[in-house]
Amino acid sequence: MTLRIKRSQLVVAILVSSAGLPVASSETALDRAQPGNPLSVIPLADLSTTRDRPVFSPSRRPLLPVASAPIVSPQEKAPEPEKPQFVLVGTIAGDKQSFGIFLDRAANTVLKLKPKEEHQGWILREVRSRATVLEKDDKTATLTLPAPSPEIPVRDNDNEGNVKPSPR
Repeated sequence: MTLRIKRSQLVVAILVSSAGLPVASSETALDRAQPGNPLSVIPLADLSTTRDRPVFSPSRRPLLPVASAPIVSPQEKAPEPEKPQFVLVGTIAGDKQSFGIFLDRAANTVLKLKPKEEHQGWILREVRSRATVLEKDDKTATLTLPAPSPEIPVRDNDNEGNVKPSPR
């Protein structure tokens, strides 16, 4: 018990001296202190530094960067793109049924459009073997498939199942 009081006296003396407060007789202060709380001997009025500059105050934290959004006037409308915002992935052009397969990059979805069907205001008008023709208002856009590369292997019809480069 005596060792415990001496430790608490030391803690109180260190706290009081680091706060810049005059050191009172710690023997009498500890005698008046509640058991288990050595800081109860310090009056709250003497702890003004903690009250003036609290550790967890929002004013002691760094300011967060403010992201400024572009200001758009209500009467200004973003111009619609002149070209379709999707790309041609494939075509099926037949006598009875034709359709185009597209990739909408904005939504990252695959679309299948038949002639006279619409997406984002663009109407599919024509499907060719390697191209499609789209129309929006008075604008027309032709989307074509990229040229096949000669390095792509094609199965030969030699009944052995061997893969050979396509003859070009």
